[in-house]
Amino acid sequence: MRTKCIAIGNRIMGDDSIGIKVLEKLAAELEKEEIQVIFGETDIDYALSKIDNRDFLFIIDSTYFNIAPGTLTFTPIEKAMIGQHQPIYSQHQPSLINLLKTYKKSVKGYIIGIEIEKIHFSLELSETLRKKFLSICEEIHKFIYQTIRGI
Repeated sequence: MRTKCIAIGNRIMGDDSIGIKVLEKLAAELEKEEIQVIFGETDIDYALSKIDNRDFLFIIDSTYFNIAPGTLTFTPIEKAMIGQHQPIYSQHQPSLINLLKTYKKSVKGYIIGIEIEKIHFSLELSETLRKKFLSICEEIHKFIYQTIRGI
């Protein structure tokens, strides 16, 4: 089993890049913990190629659940894979979770969702996410650290 952290998102779509930017900030610390860092961005096939059976994953991506921007959600991958019977509306189609299920990858871990404010053509995060960026990074790092200690 190897622990891997994968960032999904689009660098030119404003808040959709939040997962990538967070992983860039945390990469050095995660690598010290022997966590493999993968920037899947919008190349879901590339991300899938880096995942092996029995891996423990942290997938960081933007979400739009109509909750406060900057809110973090932590969803067990197993739960997300069970709930894939309803349509998924994502900029990253097909979703990495759908492909994990399709290819019968036996993995565990979490989807770390970061609620966005808006997605538009921009290299910058929204003002809301910029203001919360460091606290988002700290909370995600803390979650990952505590989770790997409990594996």
